[in-house]
Amino acid sequence: MDIESNQADLDTRASAQRFLGIFIAAVMVIAMLVAAVNLTAYRYMLRADNHSIVQLLSGWGRLYKPILYDEIKPEVAVFGASWARDAFDPVDSSALLERSLFNHGVSGGTAYETRRFAESALANPNLKSAIINLDSFHSKETDPRYRYGFDESILNFDTDHQPNSFIDLRRTYSLALGGWAVGANIKLISAVLARDRGVPRPDYLESYQQGDLTRRNLKSFRQRIFPQPGSSIETTATTVKPAQLLWERRELDIMIKGFCDAGVDIYVYFTPSHVRKQSCDPGASAQLAALEYLRSQQRSCRARIQFFHFAYPNALTLEGVLSPVSASQYYRPDGHPRPTVGLAMAASMFDKPYPVDSSPALAKDFGVDLLTQPNAEDWLLQRAARCTGDWGESGHDDFKAALEKL
Repeated sequence: MDIESNQADLDTRASAQRFLGIFIAAVMVIAMLVAAVNLTAYRYMLRADNHSIVQLLSGWGRLYKPILYDEIKPEVAVFGASWARDAFDPVDSSALLERSLFNHGVSGGTAYETRRFAESALANPNLKSAIINLDSFHSKETDPRYRYGFDESILNFDTDHQPNSFIDLRRTYSLALGGWAVGANIKLISAVLARDRGVPRPDYLESYQQGDLTRRNLKSFRQRIFPQPGSSIETTATTVKPAQLLWERRELDIMIKGFCDAGVDIYVYFTPSHVRKQSCDPGASAQLAALEYLRSQQRSCRARIQFFHFAYPNALTLEGVLSPVSASQYYRPDGHPRPTVGLAMAASMFDKPYPVDSSPALAKDFGVDLLTQPNAEDWLLQRAARCTGDWGESGHDDFKAALEKL
């Protein structure tokens, strides 16, 4: 009986050992598969002809962008949430500026994440200019400080601005065994393969998807912005108290100070959202508050700060208002700006030629550096007044005629 019992114990132990061996082997195989997918995707990311797909694709930027940024070491970097990510195609923008540009925008990027990415980016000695999307700093106090996938251990500096320990090891581990990113990396490889097969860009890259403005009821906007003679249009203005603006100012303060101390020029902007996405505020409360804030920052900055406001009725933000547009040139179906918007903004910010398909009305009136304008307040108020049909000296009839020719 004892012999049979001992034999049973031995058989049980042998089975357990076999199971443990099989389990360990399975885990190792899975780990090797995960590492193979992730490292293959990373090799795709490093290729210059894939940078547009890599930096515009949603879902994985928090992990890979800080690492890729340090590999590329660009001269210009864009910071913000998805409004910034969708707007700036790194390849086309680099060609326009004749300087390498990296798009550091991430989906749902918070003010804290944006500031921490910017701090890490300062380790790059090539960085000359930073483009900051101001809309990304308008958040609710209940919003999370950071989102899933954000990992401060792979940034160049910790929260005390000291170099992160074992950063190379942490980055290698994240690149090879970041299992959560497998799905995103498969999506990346699929997009690259679709591009290589000749699939139209909007079909594999969300940032290039085109909205259909014929499906929107834009009649109310048209009546408000271009009122008929003798018509009476009541407009409800949305007012914002300056004290409520930029409540994430602490993060923006740290970010701007870091760039200023490093001598990196700063380009701050409000996204040119379509008029259907804008609140009509003829008093330009948010813009005037931002102007005052940035002027105060410029006084102690070793670099140049520039402030561009694009979110007012102009040839870009009024797309489809006068004439239906079935395939928007400037906006995605969800209202996000397409990379065509980024090219127009970059042309205005860096004094470069507008894209050849831009309208004369856009090239004539699409943002100025408000910090260099002696009448910046008047400029802001005049543009903001357009949302109620008050076109001032510019005359809405001439502008309407220019738009109708598009």
